[in-house]
Amino acid sequence: MVAIKIQTSSFPLTIISAYTTPAQNVHRTLQEIQEFISSLPEEKIIIRADLNGHNTLCGNTSNDNRGKDIMDFILANNLNIINKPDALPTF
Repeated sequence: MVAIKIQTSSFPLTIISAYTTPAQNVHRTLQEIQEFISSLPEEKIIIRADLNGHNTLCGNTSNDNRGKDIMDFILANNLNIINKPDALPTF
């Protein structure tokens, strides 16, 4: 995981980039993201993450347990998904 803070002319913006392999525990990465969110309560944050989970609400064609856990995290933190439904997956 990498985070960078940019000071715009109006406000600070933190961009978080995270990756979890299919073999890694996604809960560890979600906890690290949660710590960033909690430590920056007044800042705008963009999270870009490849967590190797599948959920139809993120544009996947199926769901798995990992995708459910990620979606629960998204909902619990009032985050917005900006995936484009018609975008091709990346490999």
